[in-house]
Amino acid sequence: DTGFATLLGDLKDRGLLESTLIVCQGEFGRTPRINGNSGRDHWPNTWSAVLAGGGIRGGQAIGRTSQDGTQVVDHPLTVPDLIATVCKIVDIDPRKQNLSNVSRPIRIADPDAKVITELL
Repeated sequence: DTGFATLLGDLKDRGLLESTLIVCQGEFGRTPRINGNSGRDHWPNTWSAVLAGGGIRGGQAIGRTSQDGTQVVDHPLTVPDLIATVCKIVDIDPRKQNLSNVSRPIRIADPDAKVITELL
């Protein structure tokens, strides 16, 4: 996307890219097929995210889907793994618990989440 590339270029030109982590993702993947309304439905089986800057090791694709895009076939990762990785990059303990407005403890990331080491 032009907007994403422009943002990265601007941050790089200003010397801010290495100290700014960019995470671009949606809440769900989308079905690999067009539905009856000429659209694509939510598809939680496969989705992608793009990370840039923040000192990560860029220029790589981690994981792979089946030929038709319906299943992860290599290096499956989870949302908690992504959250734990973002926390690691910005130096926040992913296992920290915060209290909700009703004093319910909520972890930043699942304690079983694994940092995506290929990005570091």
